[in-house]
Amino acid sequence: MQKRDYRPLATRVGKSMTSTKPVGRLRKAVRMGLLSLPVGAALALPSAQAMAQTEDGRRVALVIGNQEYQYVTPLENPVTDTTEIARILREADFDVTIGTDLNKKDLEQVVRRFLRELNDGDTALFYYSGHALQVGESNFILPVDAKLSSQYDLEFESLKVSHLLDYMKAASSLQIVMLDACRDNPFEIASLFWGEEEYSLGKTRGLRRIPNKLGTFISYATRPGQVAYDGKGPMSPFTSSVVENALDPALEIKDLMTKVRDDVVRKTGGQQIPYEDSTLVTSFYFVPPKPAPIVTAHHRVSVSASAESVPISIPEPVQPEGGTLKAKLTLLPEKGTLKLPGGRAVAEGDVIDAAELASLEFFPEGSKPGDVELISYEVEDQWGGSASAIASITVAQAEAPVQNEQVEENRTKRLEALLSWLGNTASKGAVEADIGTGPVNVYPDAPVEDLPATSDWLKVVSVDTDLQLASDNRLLQAGDRFPVSALATLTVRPQIGSESEARKFALELPAVQGTPARTITQIVQPRVTQCDRLATQPFDLQAVTEGRLANDLDAAAVDTACAEAMAAYPEIGRFVFQRGRGAFAAGNLQQAVGYFEQAYQMGHVRAGQVLGRMYFLGAGIDRDREKAVDLYRKAAERGDAYALHSLGMAEIKGEGTAQNEKDGLDKLLQSVEAGHTFSFNAIGGFYLNGQHVEENIDRAVYYYNRSASRNDIYGYLNMGTLYRDGKGVPQDYEAALGWFMKAHEGGHPAAGTAIGLLYYNGQGVEKNAEEATRWFRESAQRGDPWGAFNTAWMLGQQDGDAAGQDRVRMLAMAVAVEPSSQAAEQAKTALGDARKNLKAKVLQQTLTDLGFDPGPVDGQPGRKTREALADFFEASGRAPSEGDEALIALVKHQWEQNRPRYDLF
Repeated sequence: MQKRDYRPLATRVGKSMTSTKPVGRLRKAVRMGLLSLPVGAALALPSAQAMAQTEDGRRVALVIGNQEYQYVTPLENPVTDTTEIARILREADFDVTIGTDLNKKDLEQVVRRFLRELNDGDTALFYYSGHALQVGESNFILPVDAKLSSQYDLEFESLKVSHLLDYMKAASSLQIVMLDACRDNPFEIASLFWGEEEYSLGKTRGLRRIPNKLGTFISYATRPGQVAYDGKGPMSPFTSSVVENALDPALEIKDLMTKVRDDVVRKTGGQQIPYEDSTLVTSFYFVPPKPAPIVTAHHRVSVSASAESVPISIPEPVQPEGGTLKAKLTLLPEKGTLKLPGGRAVAEGDVIDAAELASLEFFPEGSKPGDVELISYEVEDQWGGSASAIASITVAQAEAPVQNEQVEENRTKRLEALLSWLGNTASKGAVEADIGTGPVNVYPDAPVEDLPATSDWLKVVSVDTDLQLASDNRLLQAGDRFPVSALATLTVRPQIGSESEARKFALELPAVQGTPARTITQIVQPRVTQCDRLATQPFDLQAVTEGRLANDLDAAAVDTACAEAMAAYPEIGRFVFQRGRGAFAAGNLQQAVGYFEQAYQMGHVRAGQVLGRMYFLGAGIDRDREKAVDLYRKAAERGDAYALHSLGMAEIKGEGTAQNEKDGLDKLLQSVEAGHTFSFNAIGGFYLNGQHVEENIDRAVYYYNRSASRNDIYGYLNMGTLYRDGKGVPQDYEAALGWFMKAHEGGHPAAGTAIGLLYYNGQGVEKNAEEATRWFRESAQRGDPWGAFNTAWMLGQQDGDAAGQDRVRMLAMAVAVEPSSQAAEQAKTALGDARKNLKAKVLQQTLTDLGFDPGPVDGQPGRKTREALADFFEASGRAPSEGDEALIALVKHQWEQNRPRYDLF
């Protein structure tokens, strides 16, 4: 959250001043502007910086430093660089996700955590220090476990900077990229592949310029194609200069980089010249505009004419952001004297510490009862913000009581009660804060009624870096203050990934009637909801955990947990989507469609991809592949790995969109980069079979191994296929069966078909047609078209009407589950050639099983069968059809009643 100006109501002016003697002084005060605003308003003069056009929304940063490389010479500065950059960014109100010495899987997770923090309207910043590589026209960040020992390693051992920038662009309004990674290529490999393109490396130097888009600022430690230096200090020359200058409130980011460039050129003797590329249309300052100091616009005190001296007790001015405050005395009493403790008199124009205002004493020499004396002063903070105020001193008769004693006594009692309540509340234990649900109110029941807005302040002593503390939507850091009257608005927002341990913040409570100031510590326990624990889908960029694959879901538990989360947070689409996952896993397709549609309308990106997948498959919804691709495309633009995979496959095959193999492969590579194993398997299959790319068995093995190493059931199946066929690995039927069984146990729809083929052919097991048919049928029931077709083929070897009907049903099933598959094409032909009376019997029996009345199952469909079929189409909402298409629709509907795991496809 960006810090905002805090404008509490100052103490209201009560009675008007009617004495004739100070009228001239009052007029002078009016001419000076002291009383020209509405009574009670605190005067604040914003700086030019505060008035400049600035960005809106939260500030979110990703800071990565890779130093301890395992296979090339380690670097010296990145960890220190990132530590200092993260510190500076937190002081500049950024919510920082930091990662150091990241391997590839850790890099993927840290990037996802960063993207999950982003929302539309945010400022997104990415800083990187470490090895990066220029390959072709692109720049790639390298994790510490990068080997690049194979030409194919780049796709699995790097992060393309332009991809990350695109994801930032899709989820934020302003992007800043800072790259301190322009070093010589330390790897010996001569060339690398990215997709089908092979790029020669040699000893490449530095980085290339990244194509820039509107609203982005990109800075490089040195010019494109040149080398940046580590320097002799603990930080690199570039980063040290950024750290030294970023918090200068006078420096807009372009001016900042000019200063950085000057520093680095001087430090390196002109060998390194930082470079930047900006398309910003707004000003950006790392130091957000500060609120003006808070003062009591008009403080009143009544003194006895006979008193020797009286403390004025001007309330101490406060800068909510901390820092130093000075007060300039612009008007002093016409009669009497003002002195500081120790007897030092003050004069007009004197500048004192603002805290000393409270200790000023008035000596009323020459003043008479009825006189009103004025003091005016201007308070200025270290950033140039200022506010003016006055204090009026009414000289009363000697016996007159001091005014407002009862008011002050009541205020003190309320304050004491509040501070006692706060101390007791903090000592009772942790405040639980659900992650990813927005700011969580810490003290909603704080008794703050009737406490004035500017009289007493709480100071933030410390706050853990994984917490964002705010009051009245103003982000608070150590040293900041906020009024006790705003305690009920205090919120915490735990960072994603912070649930492993309790966090804390500390507040300094003000002194009250002889009780010294003290500090209380509040424990906060970040918590992941049960819905998130059970039902997050992997790679969901709006989730708060890494997630579970579909085969790991407990549908009933998900439904219960996510129903509770939806009730607690009805505005959050993530919980609606995750409840939809539970319904999908349970086979409640209509319910799942409803949840996914609702979540998508609430802005949940992954819901669009899953909804698209249901349209693509015709799962509980009429098949519409053009609509599916449109949904994929929208989610892919936000960097969703599942959507990138789905869209890439559609473009490669020309399903639901024009065929474009190059663009499709690029999207699959983006998905691979994100760690999505579906794309590992797809690309591996293309290389294995020479489809859409040139055949490359070694590269297929490489992709499949990477998938299996991440426990993907499709990777298991593919590894089994390689061992069965002896492609790229020694032929080993026993190993193949082991991989197939792992895939089947994980829920893979086609694993049973693969096992059935081993039994059919007697490969590694004793040949057994009955066992083969059993495995084929099990895969068919899971939705594998080849399982259904192979079952039909086996049934075709048997005699009898029952086997014939079962065969027809399985042929219809092969078409129903995946109409575009090769199995479906062959099944359509075989179904067309099947005996009409057998097909009619299957149609009649299926209608009967579904609760409709087609008359006797005699293979002679008549009026009653036609009426039953019409009733089925009306009841199911499916488009009416005839002949084989009607049979296929019936078989599919009946299969879906058994709640197949479409989510495993």
